[in-house]
Amino acid sequence: MGTTHRPTGSQEPHLGTRFRQGEAFMKDRNLRFYAVAALWLALFALLYLSNRRIDLNVGINKSTGVSVSIEDVVSLSPPEVTAKAYSASDDTYQALSEILQDVDCYKKLRQNARAYSHDYEAHCVTLRYADAQNQNLLLTVYSDGVCQVNGKFCTLRSPSGGAEVIYRLLRDAAA
Repeated sequence: MGTTHRPTGSQEPHLGTRFRQGEAFMKDRNLRFYAVAALWLALFALLYLSNRRIDLNVGINKSTGVSVSIEDVVSLSPPEVTAKAYSASDDTYQALSEILQDVDCYKKLRQNARAYSHDYEAHCVTLRYADAQNQNLLLTVYSDGVCQVNGKFCTLRSPSGGAEVIYRLLRDAAA
């Protein structure tokens, strides 16, 4: 009389099978989420890190002259500043350009200018390259290895050494 009709396996899936299919679907969604998140992070890193490099040669090659300031600060005494200007045809301009030709410059991730101060002797060389439209490249290299390009802290690398070596080379060339 009262026989219950059980559908065959192909007519209606068992509840456990449905659960397993839903579980697989959720795993796929998680994998997609992590894959998309990884792609976004990779894109962000690529755009952010590629934007860190500063090409000094572009500013130097466009310039028609450079003004060089050498500053020496000793504790409480006023700074001693020596300033000179050179045109692109001067030997000193050429020497300064050759020093900076192989220099790689990268913006630092932390830009905390207020944290940087000199409570001791400080020496720096500041180069201001300018072209006919007064487009400036402002490069300041301190004797302690700190460097700024257009007001941004940077790291300098060259085959001859870091910012300390570049400071000495620039100072010798400008003196």
